[in-house]
Amino acid sequence: MPICKREGFDQKEGKNETFHDNDLVFCCYITKRIFRDYEEYFRHVMVINSTVWQCEATRKDNLTYEEAVKSERAARKKMEQFKQSLRAPVLLVVEHARQSAKQTLNLLVAKFLRKRYFVGEQVSVVGKKNTQYTVLGVKPGTSMPEPSNGVYEDTDNLEYRLRPVKGGADSSTEITVPFGQLRRQRMEFNMENLNMFIKSNVTRVDGILRPKPEAYKQYVTDPGVSFSSIFIGKMPRYSPSKIKKPDVKDAKKQSTLNKFIVADEVTAAKSKAKAKADAKSLAEEMERVRLEKQARLAELEQKKAEKKAQLMERVETECNSFLQKTDDLDRSDQKVLPRYKPVVTFLPERLLGDAFMMREFMHTYTGLLSGIEVFRQNLSFYEMSRALSAREIAGPLSDIILVLLGTVFDLQKEEEEECAVKYLKGRVAPQQMEEPYRSMSLGTLCHYYSERHFSFKINELPLDALTLSEVLRLHLLSSGALVNEKTERWRVMYRNGYSSKEDPGLELRLRHSRILRSLKNHPIYKLKFGDIMELIRCLMSQILTYSGTINLIEERMEQTAKARQELRNLLAGENKRLAAVEISRKKITQTHQPLISAAEPDKKQEVVEKMNKSIAELHAQSDHLHRKHLQQVNQLHSQLFNFLVYLGMDRCYRKYYVLESMPGIFVEHSPDSMDTCLEHPPLNKSPSEIRQQAQLPKNRKDLRMYLLKLYGEDEKKSRRSAKQSMENKENQEHRVNGTTEPMEVESDPPEIPTQFELMMCSGDSRNCIVHDPANGQRQRWSYIYKSEEIDELIDSLNPQGFRESELLQELSSLRGLIEQHAKSCPTEVLTLDNEISRRKFTSTMHSETHRKYGDANFGLADGTDLNEVMHSHLVDRIIKFETDIYTGDLGRLKVKDMEKWRNDLLSGNYDPQGKLQWGIGGVLDDEVANGSEDQESHGDPEEDDDDAAPASKYATKPYRDPGQYLVAQDGDGSPHEDRRIGKEDLEVETDPAEIETAPSQVRNMAAALLQVEQAIGRRFFKEPYGMKKWDPKNEVQRQACESRLQQWEVSLMESTSYAQVFLHLNLLHDCIQWRSSTNKSLCKVCRRGSDPEKMLLCDECNGGTHMFCMKPKMRTVPEGNWYCKDCVKNLGLKNSHNEKDKKQAAKKKRKFIVEEEDTANEEEEVQEEGDTEEEDGDPDDEPEEQEEEDEDDEAAETESRGDQSEGSLRSARSVVKVSGRATRLATRPRGKRLLTKEIEETVEEDTESELEEDTLTEDDAGEEEDNEKVCQRCFYDGSEIRCARCSLYYHLECVHLKRPPRTEFVCKACKSSESQRPRRRHSHMNGDGDDDDDQDEPQAKRSRSSRNSLRMSVDKSTSRQSNGARNNNNNSTNNNNHRRSGRRTNENLPLNSAALYDLLEQVMKHKAAWPFLRPVLTSEVPDYHQIIKAPMDLAKIKSKLNMGKYQLNEELLNDIQLVFRNCDLYNVEGNEIYDAGCQLERFVMDRCRDMHLPFRPSDMNAVC
Repeated sequence: MPICKREGFDQKEGKNETFHDNDLVFCCYITKRIFRDYEEYFRHVMVINSTVWQCEATRKDNLTYEEAVKSERAARKKMEQFKQSLRAPVLLVVEHARQSAKQTLNLLVAKFLRKRYFVGEQVSVVGKKNTQYTVLGVKPGTSMPEPSNGVYEDTDNLEYRLRPVKGGADSSTEITVPFGQLRRQRMEFNMENLNMFIKSNVTRVDGILRPKPEAYKQYVTDPGVSFSSIFIGKMPRYSPSKIKKPDVKDAKKQSTLNKFIVADEVTAAKSKAKAKADAKSLAEEMERVRLEKQARLAELEQKKAEKKAQLMERVETECNSFLQKTDDLDRSDQKVLPRYKPVVTFLPERLLGDAFMMREFMHTYTGLLSGIEVFRQNLSFYEMSRALSAREIAGPLSDIILVLLGTVFDLQKEEEEECAVKYLKGRVAPQQMEEPYRSMSLGTLCHYYSERHFSFKINELPLDALTLSEVLRLHLLSSGALVNEKTERWRVMYRNGYSSKEDPGLELRLRHSRILRSLKNHPIYKLKFGDIMELIRCLMSQILTYSGTINLIEERMEQTAKARQELRNLLAGENKRLAAVEISRKKITQTHQPLISAAEPDKKQEVVEKMNKSIAELHAQSDHLHRKHLQQVNQLHSQLFNFLVYLGMDRCYRKYYVLESMPGIFVEHSPDSMDTCLEHPPLNKSPSEIRQQAQLPKNRKDLRMYLLKLYGEDEKKSRRSAKQSMENKENQEHRVNGTTEPMEVESDPPEIPTQFELMMCSGDSRNCIVHDPANGQRQRWSYIYKSEEIDELIDSLNPQGFRESELLQELSSLRGLIEQHAKSCPTEVLTLDNEISRRKFTSTMHSETHRKYGDANFGLADGTDLNEVMHSHLVDRIIKFETDIYTGDLGRLKVKDMEKWRNDLLSGNYDPQGKLQWGIGGVLDDEVANGSEDQESHGDPEEDDDDAAPASKYATKPYRDPGQYLVAQDGDGSPHEDRRIGKEDLEVETDPAEIETAPSQVRNMAAALLQVEQAIGRRFFKEPYGMKKWDPKNEVQRQACESRLQQWEVSLMESTSYAQVFLHLNLLHDCIQWRSSTNKSLCKVCRRGSDPEKMLLCDECNGGTHMFCMKPKMRTVPEGNWYCKDCVKNLGLKNSHNEKDKKQAAKKKRKFIVEEEDTANEEEEVQEEGDTEEEDGDPDDEPEEQEEEDEDDEAAETESRGDQSEGSLRSARSVVKVSGRATRLATRPRGKRLLTKEIEETVEEDTESELEEDTLTEDDAGEEEDNEKVCQRCFYDGSEIRCARCSLYYHLECVHLKRPPRTEFVCKACKSSESQRPRRRHSHMNGDGDDDDDQDEPQAKRSRSSRNSLRMSVDKSTSRQSNGARNNNNNSTNNNNHRRSGRRTNENLPLNSAALYDLLEQVMKHKAAWPFLRPVLTSEVPDYHQIIKAPMDLAKIKSKLNMGKYQLNEELLNDIQLVFRNCDLYNVEGNEIYDAGCQLERFVMDRCRDMHLPFRPSDMNAVC
């Protein structure tokens, strides 16, 4: 309170006066006082605005009242900022220094504090600004001697023992820091707040400045603080100040002469003085008594206030102990946690957590994973168990890793589409870099390695169970590669700040390099399952870093936040509705109550029933709305509960999960200890105390009132009992006979549970259930699923613990959903605690997975060494590959005895039958054995010129595997010793002799594959190992392709595992033009592979052509070499013909010159009427020339791949393929429609083999009569009218007629040529046929094409007779003959493969097609095949189309219709699969309608 330095100002408020609303008063807002008199108010305002005030805290003078108040408030705030831990040391120094000057004392204390830090003080360390530490102790430095007097004056050499404040990074770690690295915060200690603290808590006693008793008691005495408890050594000694005491002066006076005065006067004076003294003493006594009474009252008030303060302090302490949350291990009111059922499965306990997380990951991100359909949208528990327990090649483990790795590759490709990713080398050599930049630079070299030796990116390499190990190794070696700045910025923006050095694959490469070195020589299936899980975790972590996954997670988080907000709004709305219902009920009651009171007795019951009826209707409506509210709440809860839920941890750090893929609550007691054992763990309360505590109010206000009442009653009872005990003592002395009440004998209190039973810390790290990972009583994984178990868990959790309170909140909010989810917990697979259950589970696992993985080891017995499995299958693949090459006329092995070569390869005694050469310069096998190999390394592919052969540039660089620079970890060995991996890195026991023979077998397989590759004709390679269009004259491109093959050969011969050989085999297999194989030849005209005995094969490109598809038809197989039209045209090759054929060809060529002119004129007329055709909606209105160019390009790419240097390999063999084909081509054959210009060229180039029409044989005449009537405009059959002059047929639509003319029809070509050349007119009026030969009529003939249904032959005399009859009976003909509308397009062909493939592709990619993609398994639907006798699925339909089993469009569409009929038959309306089938069938109907395909819907569509 400010002090006024002038008298006459009363700061105290006056008497309590009552003011009325109409009173005139004056208010001073600064002091908040009200005056009736204006003069008093004016005097008051003048005084408070005068500078006569002094700050009570700082003693500043000449201030106004308001300035003094502000000064006191600022001083109080500064004093509060003074550090709590420094207050006790300040008071100790003040007490010990005994100074008299405040300024000297302030400087002395400030110097003392600046040189020291005290125990319990929070400080910061230089370089660690974000972490606060607590001083635990002080010790002298290593070279600092102990002082003789015990006082450490040189405090700069002291060291302080610190520990991070709770909640920091690692609160259990202690560090030792010298004095120079410690700092205090400036606001906590400075001269200003130090002076304020000393001024407020120091008083002057006998001239010496000493602490105030209450302050010293609060900060020193009560906490028990001494200098030795907060610092090392003794308190420094200070010289006390000298105090000058005032001299005591002699107060004696000389005696007076009053004793010599007259006695009477003296007596009167004495009596008067005595009376005066008695009055004075009486007044003093009365004053003393008054003061004593006042002191006693003040003492009583003080004791009462102290007692009340103690009571309030006790109450607050109890409230804090009951309601304030603390660490679970520090509490003493814990209940016993229930014991859970341990999880015992077929898998080892150490793999169980990773297996659960893997399955949950695949279940959660099903829509993101590529190829997840192999698991039918979810990985089953049996498949997961088999994957992590069985050693097999093509088992579920390979499918899991293929799905994850394929997803990573797809995400990489999406990223490359959005941002061009360019990998960069480091500016310096990798050997001179530090980690992780060294490994990042080497990852870039791995990308270059793939493009150098494979000519493909890593994410484009063929991926299957056999190549998985090598592709995964290359992917991990390339993870975290350096990228350009643009890509790095893009990743930071769209991948949440991701950078290359954060790649999980890079971390795996640095921490577990031994796994990658093992993959170089062994398949992934031979690694330890722990190492395999490391790889799977790495792939899952990589998937989570991509933008697609991040977007999915953010979308789910947004949906969750939205659902939570909707749930809160819904609950708030429901509460408002219930309140409104209660108000309405009260209104109804209040409205009817007066009516009930005023009603007559006989009508009162009627009014009551009416009121009850209104209330019942109100409650019924409310119940209906409440049920609707509960449905909405359950729906929102299900949205919040649609993926993995982490519930929380209990007191011993056990984690609780709810998995979507596995019903139940799973508890994990991880071996990773969260902290250290407590030094003094708290003792738990008795169960009765815990029960009493549980009955206390949970609200702080209610609890405070309860405790105040409880402690007040206890005090009254204690006083009453003391008084009563005194009365009983007095009465006992006068009682002769008394009665005694029976004594209550308390029963034995229940035993307090042990720390182990409570799952609490025992203080002994060697025998602690919480902090000892090796404790035998710990359960790594356990589970609960019953409602009773969940209730027991909720009751045992402590709501005041940090961890258990969060767990309790989650369990309470999701309890209903958890109980419903946990009902279907598969306990039979989680409790395999005996041999019988394990055998049953094993049998079930094999039966459930046998259909899919019964041939996982390619027919070899279970337990066979995986290297032997891969070796056997690789031998079969190489022999099959070589057989396809040889039988398909693509090449021949350059060995003496091919049969012996195959048998040696099968028997394991491989013999190349000669020296092998490979790579640039043709390195010999013996040169490599002598160590003289000198091959190309992997450099930057962008340094190469694609048009130049880089052979000379990289010929001198040695081959280097991208994994040879791996950094070796502890126990991994040297990084250069990765050529051989020891048995300790593999979980499967391997024979040492087998380890020695494996590299030689791998090299033999590589050599055999090398021989097969060198046997293939170079013109049969596709890009990048071959030209896009074979041109032997283009030397630059040929050398570039040859160089790529040489790099492939180099890496092949350096293979150290079977997976690497399989990778090279698949690359080579995919780069061969298999459509050039004779086994897969299709006719170039009809695009069919049927009638192989009538197909001629080109001796240059292996292209096939049916003899009956040629123009003219070929009757016999020609002698010598035969070349197709494309080879003759592009390569300049010639076929041998006799003179007669040459003359006939020349004659026919001259003969068709006029017809070509006529056709040109006709085309000009048709062009003028093009608009009419477009208006009629002609489906075949695409430009014919563009379609013809596309077909020519395709034919050129397919057939023009000849190599003259190898043409002699097949020159002596027959060119007719008699036997059937071994395999079908997997690609879709395209339908081809011959156009006008193409037919004219064909007619000019390929003439008829007969001289004249009268020389035709009887067979030829019969064949011509069978030809249908082909329109000369669209060249499709089904013509309806014939020209009366040229006898050529046309469709009515093609000549723009709506009905047949009543007179003779003359085509426009005949009309236009009438003025140039007279033509003989045919007369058909008499009905007899005209057999005269029309020399001007073209005799073009063409055999039928079953694929395209084209007809080009013209009817002869028989057709003319039928035409005459048709002209005489136009009306009858129009009614009897089926009229074809419009030109025939690809949709009208008997089998339009292109359209059907397009239809199937769209249908299989539809979102509702998932139930129909694969066959229905009996294990999933046991009674399906009992109801459905003809099952069908889309995969089977596509397979049948690939194998050429369909001849008509209707056959394929019938199978699609069968799929929907089966769906309608088995499923009921409203079923999920039924709805999907209904939706998919509507999509098929729409697509077939657009593509003009006939499709009949099932009955299910009518229901939809």
